[in-house]
Amino acid sequence: MAPLTHKTELCKKTRTGMALVLVLAISTVLLILGVSYLKTFSNSTQVGKLQLDQVQSEFFARGIQNIALFKIKRYPDFFLRSYRYHVYQARVNAGDDTVPAPIAAFPNPAPFAKFVGIYPGNTRDLLQHIPDADNTEWGFTEPLRIATYSTSFSLRSADDFKRGFIEITVYLQLDGRNLINKYQISIDASQTARI
Repeated sequence: MAPLTHKTELCKKTRTGMALVLVLAISTVLLILGVSYLKTFSNSTQVGKLQLDQVQSEFFARGIQNIALFKIKRYPDFFLRSYRYHVYQARVNAGDDTVPAPIAAFPNPAPFAKFVGIYPGNTRDLLQHIPDADNTEWGFTEPLRIATYSTSFSLRSADDFKRGFIEITVYLQLDGRNLINKYQISIDASQTARI
């Protein structure tokens, strides 16, 4: 009987050792699964925040583009004339000999700078900036933390200058980020005669 008891004890120790190894293996697998779940959850939270910021930025940029489009629709003659004058002034300043010299000195601020709102002394143009006091009162940029934004315009032509397009571009940088997002919209601006 003695050899049988020794064999039984050895079998029990082997089972205990196997159970211990099995418990450790299952614990390790559960630990790995738990850590990977927590890591995935924390990464998805960060990605979700970035996606939310991106969507909010796009809505803000679309709003600024709508304000710019309203301004163009409200003052179409002033926009077209000031833009053409802006292009003419840029060509003269670049030394282009194919354009005639101006009859009078260029005004300061230029007409297009007045339209866009980029000139010294202007503190209330929504296309380029919002004063901090107004932004605090209106909550215009909430919940975004905008570091800076600006709006630019350009005219494009197509079909031998029979059709035109206005491109409105908003550049937006969020606070604490180096990336500058660019949101661009192109609008058919063809002119039709009234009868």
